[in-house]
Amino acid sequence: MILLCCGQISSKHFDALALFALQLESRGHQVMIDQRFMPEDVTKQIKFEAAPFLVDVEDVTPTQVLIIGAEEISEEVQRLLSLHSFESAPPVHVIGDFKDVQTEVNARNKVAYAIGREPDLFDLAAHRWSPFVEGAIAPLLSAIDDVPQQQPGDRSRVLVYLPFEKISENETAIGQLSVIHHGQDVDLHILTNAKGKDAIASSRYAELSVFGYSELPPGDLLHYFDVLAFFGVNIPGERMAVLALNAMGAGKVVIDCTETSAFIQAGAPVVKGPVQLEALSGYLLDTVVRNRSEIGQRAQQADWLKQFDMALLERNLGVDTPQMKTLPREPQTLFLPTNGNGLGHAQRCALIAEEMAEDRAVQFAAFPSCVGLLQDRGFPCVPLVARSDQHTEEFAADLVNYLRLRNAVRAGDQLVFDGGYVFDSVYRTITRLKISAVWIRRGLWRPGQVQSVALERERAFSQVIVPKEAFEELNTDYTLGPAVKKVGPIVGRKRLTADEKTNLRERLSAHFGHSFETLVVTMLGGGVASRRAAQTQFLCSLFAQRRDCLHLVIAWPHAVVANSLYGWENSHVVQTSNAAELCQASDLCISAAGYNSFHELLYAGVPSIFIPQSAPYLDDQERRARAALDRGVAGLALDKELLHLEREVSAFLDGGKSDAIRQALSELSLPDPGNAAAARLIEEGIRP
Repeated sequence: MILLCCGQISSKHFDALALFALQLESRGHQVMIDQRFMPEDVTKQIKFEAAPFLVDVEDVTPTQVLIIGAEEISEEVQRLLSLHSFESAPPVHVIGDFKDVQTEVNARNKVAYAIGREPDLFDLAAHRWSPFVEGAIAPLLSAIDDVPQQQPGDRSRVLVYLPFEKISENETAIGQLSVIHHGQDVDLHILTNAKGKDAIASSRYAELSVFGYSELPPGDLLHYFDVLAFFGVNIPGERMAVLALNAMGAGKVVIDCTETSAFIQAGAPVVKGPVQLEALSGYLLDTVVRNRSEIGQRAQQADWLKQFDMALLERNLGVDTPQMKTLPREPQTLFLPTNGNGLGHAQRCALIAEEMAEDRAVQFAAFPSCVGLLQDRGFPCVPLVARSDQHTEEFAADLVNYLRLRNAVRAGDQLVFDGGYVFDSVYRTITRLKISAVWIRRGLWRPGQVQSVALERERAFSQVIVPKEAFEELNTDYTLGPAVKKVGPIVGRKRLTADEKTNLRERLSAHFGHSFETLVVTMLGGGVASRRAAQTQFLCSLFAQRRDCLHLVIAWPHAVVANSLYGWENSHVVQTSNAAELCQASDLCISAAGYNSFHELLYAGVPSIFIPQSAPYLDDQERRARAALDRGVAGLALDKELLHLEREVSAFLDGGKSDAIRQALSELSLPDPGNAAAARLIEEGIRP
């Protein structure tokens, strides 16, 4: 195991440590970073990159210690090195770009004084014709593959690096990139900093695919392009230099469009491109796209590139390129439902997973509120950490979940994500481990929810499965393309017979010691998104006046239930994750209009009054409920319409509306459920 340290403690040095660790890991090395070298001002992105490698040096026994950026070793670093003496006395390598003998001697002496023995020294400058990027801390390396990672004739994927200045000064040029993006031969992505990304998102070209500068590590970005074009003045830092080197090593095309021809001046085997952004389209189509395989192979074989070969560093450090070793097991499909309100995501995923072929191993990764439901259905489950206001950083839970997901899946596995926003943990796991991924993306978003930030991570998925709504006017295309597949509504198939309904009602009567003629079920959501205690208490007061009524208030297991809901005559709180059977046995269900509950009630033919949830980050439940109201197959009451709700309850139970709605539902034409179709699409994504 290789332990990494650096010559100074700063955010720039720690960025270099994370970058170097990722490069070593890609070669199969087991890598660790001494966590004492992480400063307080590390960004979220770098924390995600470094998290898998951080260790307490007291808990590990490294086989080698590498100190990068050793041209200047601070007193603080010298002190940290002196505080720990490894019992195994592993080789310590001091790595840097030493300009002269004195710098080299100083570095060696400082480390020797700290560890009590002589370190080995590796001078990057002695193996380079000239520095690629002045002042680089991380060793700039490239993994040179034997075979280019692209095939001739494929549609070309182009990544264009643009500094913010290029974006802000010329919106017309961005329009030219949009033309390329919508062309037939090229898939275009833009790489820029946070300001540049915001500028494009707020422009008329917000549909463009944009990566943030440190959104993904260079090695992960590599899988999104075949051609890489750099605009700006110079080589934009060591992170982008590593990206360019890795691209050349993989046989991809790098185009130097910088104003100073910086890559060409450094001797890199790149092609000279136009400085003006407007000219890129013609240059790509006329010169690069048709010849990209040949251009990439020439770059890959260039002598200049060999000085940055990762194998050269490994030989000089006396380490062999390790063989990837993993314990044998069958590939698996990991479902990851987001937490959601009312366990809807987990229920939907479970319905699909139950349709998967028996020979495919299926596992879940889920939040605490969902684990019980999934385990009860027989699925093994990796517990994830829910977000909490007690976390010092808003992304703290997602960072832990990233580590858990990395341990749960590996190459050859498949990840199926169900949710509206693709978390960093999901996005990075897919791209880092290069696994097949499917996004189950339910629609009916509210106006303003459909933003590029919510959809841009679709590019990480090989398939997007869109479960349709019951009514066609509720279906909206947020993205198009061959990867987007539509299936019928995901809905439970189990239906109670008349005898089963009678038997269940008799058991409820015996359990609660209450003889009843009318069974009413209220389930207004889990209480997280929109609190419905007031509406539920109002309903309890109505049913307290009906002696022949049993009123069941459904709450999910472990949900917080308002004390005011206990003690009402004829009403009982029931905590269960399986409300479908109770609803089917009821005379009336009063429900929120979430995707799962709405479709379960429609398909089961249960007379219902919908009270839509109204939290701004939920889907448009009111629109869904009104579609049913317009067809005469449900009632509707908004959250503040308590008097209207009272009239609706009376109409259903006393005025015969329940029977009329039940008859209308029996005559309603609904799409075939999409459970099995979704499972087949996921299985297709497994095949190479």
